[in-house]
Amino acid sequence: MSNDPTTAYFDDVIAQAATAPVIHRQLWVEAGPAKCHQNCEAFAKRFEGYAVVRGWLVIGGHLCIRHSVLRNTANGSLIDVTPDPSGSRIPFVEHRRSDADFQILRSGRDGGYLHPQYLPTPLQPRQHF
Repeated sequence: MSNDPTTAYFDDVIAQAATAPVIHRQLWVEAGPAKCHQNCEAFAKRFEGYAVVRGWLVIGGHLCIRHSVLRNTANGSLIDVTPDPSGSRIPFVEHRRSDADFQILRSGRDGGYLHPQYLPTPLQPRQHF
């Protein structure tokens, strides 16, 4: 277990991904691709009974992509209104801390967060493309 709080946080996210659900996608014609946060905020404002849920899509067990879905406040179910033409089935790990914490964690990670961070070794030099 790491003493670094960010590393410890993402250790936990990666561990949860093994059993995390794939969230059901529900078509909403006003939602745009790659705009999950805006889509969810607009949906929750327009339709009563939904709350925005922040979290991470975990790809390949190591790449965490920031993502937002919606919770039906009446029954607790989660839906994803952001279109995904690829039909991917990626587990979603809910962020269970404050929204302010999520904003800090997602800062600078628009392309995702590779965990653990890749650190080159003398036998594995960093590739330059």
